[in-house]
Formats: sequence, C-alpha cells, structure tokens
Amino acid sequence: MSRPRGRRGLDKNALLEAAFDMLSRDGEAGFSVRKLGLRIGVDPMTVLHHFGSKDELLRRIADRALATVELPLPSADWRADLRNVAAAYRDLAHRHPRLFHLHFRFHATGPADHASSEVVYRALRSAGLPDAETAGLGLAFYAFILGYALAEAEGLLRPIGDEDEAELRTLDKLTYPATLALIPAFKALDRDAAFGASIDAFIDGVSCRCSARVPHQLPHIAAP
Repeated sequence: MSRPRGRRGLDKNALLEAAFDMLSRDGEAGFSVRKLGLRIGVDPMTVLHHFGSKDELLRRIADRALATVELPLPSADWRADLRNVAAAYRDLAHRHPRLFHLHFRFHATGPADHASSEVVYRALRSAGLPDAETAGLGLAFYAFILGYALAEAEGLLRPIGDEDEAELRTLDKLTYPATLALIPAFKALDRDAAFGASIDAFIDGVSCRCSARVPHQLPHIAAP
C-alpha cells in the first residue's frame, strides 16, 4: 500500500485540530497516528515529526479541549476561584466525554492547564496553606474534580432507577440501615446540588486546616 501524500499547508495546528476532532468523535480506542494520517492524507511520520510521540499528541489534544471552556482568572476570593475552576472541569467533561480521561494521564497538559493550575495554587496559598501542602492538596483537588466529573459523565451521579432501588431493597435491614434510609435521597438526587456540596466540603476542609494554624492569643493582662 502506498503512503498517503502530504497535504500542502497542513501545519502543526491543523494536524492538532484534525486529531482533536477525530478523538472527540471516535474516542481513544478508535484513534491511532496511522488512522489519523490516513484520514487526513499525510504520512503518519509527519504527525510524529511535529509532536515527537503519540503521548505528546494526546497531551496536546487534552490541552486543546481544556481551552474550549471558560477558565477563571485569579481573584481576591480564593473560595470562588476554586469553585470556578471546578465548574470549568465539570463543563469540560460534559463537552468532551470521549477525551476527558486524558487529564488523568499528565501532570500538566500545556498552557491551558498551567493557567488553570495557577488559579488553584494561588487560591490555596491565599487561604493560608504552606507551599508543601499547597502542592499536595492542589493535586488532590484536581484528582477529586476530575474523578467527580468523570463519574458524572459515566452516569454514576444520577438518580437511581427502579432496578437499582429494587436491588437495594433486598438488602438486610440490620446490616445496611444507612443505605436503606438513603433510598429516597438516591431517587431524588440533584446532581448540581451534590456537586456544589462536594466543592464546599473541600473548601471547608481547607478553611478549617488553615484556621487551626492560627495561634490563639492569650488575653493581655496589665501588670499590677
């Protein structure tokens, strides 16, 4: 089989856009550099020449996806900044469910990811966390947000249906009293409310952690 001829004017950005469209449509299982080359009429080695490796191409695709959502700028309200970043990644999962999982794979995907991370790291430092904890909790924040958004995109965070309820009601009442008590809440689950409460719980935890570091001042007692 002859190699596809390269198309004139197909630069790195055009290759990235074509790869982004293909992965968004077909998912990673249906994506390869060879298939991309065949679809757009270029030698697969041309793609690798521009990006170095398939992993780097996937990294750039993930950042291209993140650039499609509105990311907040740092503000004076660290709590609002964390909420806004979380909302942006949730929006990303809704927009691009077939490639959202790529954001678990890389420490940073590129410029859009660095811009997002800067907001988070500034927020946590503004809250009063030391840098060592800011680094760890910053990554934990992303792990939580990415996991939550992916779970929602996959259908976990939805009201349970009749089959789910029927299975729960077969559980032993003495062994699973809390699970059975929550059946009405599971049936009426509000995904937006659950998301907001989850972010608030993370923020409240940061606030409590920072407050615990503030030394309690003893009342001043005037000398006799």
